Amino acid sequence: MKANQWIDPRYVQVSKKEAASICGLSISEFDRRRSSDPDCPKGFKESPGRTAPVRFRLADIYAYSEAIMERALSHSG
Repeated sequence: MKANQWIDPRYVQVSKKEAASICGLSISEFDRRRSSDPDCPKGFKESPGRTAPVRFRLADIYAYSEAIMERALSHSG
């Protein structure tokens, strides 16, 4: 078994900063896309408080990153 084989991106949570970085976006651009792009993951909070951090499922961020790349490729050709 490989060292990271047990890590399943469906169950890994990342911060908004990490999610933006994975997608190659600034945090402000990622926030803008969360409100304007229906494909962008909205994230979730572990508690209802206003100051609770927004978290994202890594698998959703990977899927969105792939969608960004596919859009770029379809517009470049």
